[in-house]
Amino acid sequence: MPAYILPDHMRQRLKSPFGRLIKNPEVNKEKIGREFESCTLKVAVGDATTETLLSLGFTPDIEVVDGREMRESRELPKSKYSTEIRTANPSGCLTDETLQAVSAALNSEMPVRILVDGEEDLLVLPILALYPVGTVVVYGQPRSGLVFLHLDEEVRKSALSILQEMGVVL
Repeated sequence: MPAYILPDHMRQRLKSPFGRLIKNPEVNKEKIGREFESCTLKVAVGDATTETLLSLGFTPDIEVVDGREMRESRELPKSKYSTEIRTANPSGCLTDETLQAVSAALNSEMPVRILVDGEEDLLVLPILALYPVGTVVVYGQPRSGLVFLHLDEEVRKSALSILQEMGVVL
């Protein structure tokens, strides 16, 4: 399975929150609701992130999960999705299969679950590159909180730059 590998020098860059961090003690329905105001699409990346949003009454249009949290196996979030797309994606890279899954989710009946065999973290990048402006992507910042990333052209340009450095052509 051909894979696009994240260069080592980029790993540190991606460890910092890309968007607005809401710290764990401050995560509540009101703050999350404000982040989702007037968004076109809600995307959750990560099992704990998806579970947190669901527990507060926010159903992601697209959830990306792998049955792992902090590299430990866990139960998948109990969500009601209309479409499930399965893909394999090894740690630290993106595969063509995964890029196709991210793209296919946009044209599927929502809500959609993308179930990843491997690691889901880097799927944020093709989501930012392919999804419509106005999408809000939420992912977890380990031991800190939830990061809300509002997709605009500047964010898209950053994601495309990283993908290009990985050798991904969309």
